[in-house]
Amino acid sequence: MPTYSRLSFLLPIILLGGLLMGVIMPVAGQDSLTHRTLDFYIEQGLANSPLVAENINSFSLNRLDSLLNVAANKPYVQAIGQVLYAPASTNFGYDQSTTNGGQYTALIQANRNLLYRRNLRIQNSLNAALRDSLRNTLRISRNDLAKGITDQYITAWQDYQQMAIYGQLVSTLARQNEALKALLRSALFMQSDYLAFRVDLQQSEINYEAAKVQFLADLLLLNTICNLPDTSRVHLENPGLTARPIFTLDDNPYLLRYRFDSLIVERNRRVIDIFYRPSVDLVANTGTNAVSPLFIGRRFGFSLGLNFVMPIYNGGQRRLQYQKLNVSQLNIQNYRNQYINRYNLRVRTVTEQLRVNENLLERIGKQNTDVDNLLTISQARLYRGDMSAIDYLLIVQRFLNIKLNLNQLTVQRQRFISDFNYRNF
Repeated sequence: MPTYSRLSFLLPIILLGGLLMGVIMPVAGQDSLTHRTLDFYIEQGLANSPLVAENINSFSLNRLDSLLNVAANKPYVQAIGQVLYAPASTNFGYDQSTTNGGQYTALIQANRNLLYRRNLRIQNSLNAALRDSLRNTLRISRNDLAKGITDQYITAWQDYQQMAIYGQLVSTLARQNEALKALLRSALFMQSDYLAFRVDLQQSEINYEAAKVQFLADLLLLNTICNLPDTSRVHLENPGLTARPIFTLDDNPYLLRYRFDSLIVERNRRVIDIFYRPSVDLVANTGTNAVSPLFIGRRFGFSLGLNFVMPIYNGGQRRLQYQKLNVSQLNIQNYRNQYINRYNLRVRTVTEQLRVNENLLERIGKQNTDVDNLLTISQARLYRGDMSAIDYLLIVQRFLNIKLNLNQLTVQRQRFISDFNYRNF
């Protein structure tokens, strides 16, 4: 009995110390790992994304298109050369009044549309609308990528927290196992109870290893999304997401894209009009133009002229092109209305989900405090023989379930906030 008395005094302290150590250091060796945050992965993902880089490069292409429009409306200068010999006799050859017997031309010719400024303004206005649309698309691409990274980070963080919970349980049960073996050797603990306890410890160790494998798999997927060539284990910090204030839809890029698409359609309508307006071209050339090789040196000169073109009828193609643009506008309006309806519905739904989740977190938080106290008391009762190992393990299972449920609700709240912020952007 002296041995029993000493163990009776020391074991509750050992068990309580084991529980506290499990809470403080849930997974062995985590303090030595690199700590990484959600912001780190978002920054890396945006910096390494080829899609974001492509969207940024689109601005360069748009600027080049503007320069091409300017270049296309500048004077067009070309060199023209022709050597034509048409022999003829009494009963053979082309009519000399048609061919002059030949044509020897070497000219430098310039063409300039005198109405180019109007056309250039129309083309530049289309490019400006495209540039605004590209800027909006870049915002959408970044937000979509950040949402994907955030969701995967939350998944990996959930695995990490679950691994920590199992690690805490393994650490606590392992310390209790040493104490219970001492009791077993002193014949103060039943062999069957100890075997039940050890089976539960072994299952907890298996659960911990399985959680670790799942965490590493989801961490690797997170690195893949961010295009990070990293396979090392890290310590993931709490995402710490908070709901943003609700903004008006006026600056929502997902709604703005329909405005820009509609504007582009209207600007294309003006571009179509360019081909149905009168055009006046100034033509000038200089060089030699002779009908015989003998006269080439004496036929240098120049000429000036105006070309006028007025489209009259081409089968009603402009009307058909307008009809196509009208259909595009109708599709844009339908998608815009659908987005507004879905946005309002989703925001209301997520807001309600957050409210319910907050209530559940408060309730299970109280359960978590109670089960911690219950486990501490049950450990002492287990040693005194007031509780069987089976009953104690049932409490341990309840302890584990509450911890897992609390983790699940905490992660669920982060997902709801992520979804809310994604739509309220």
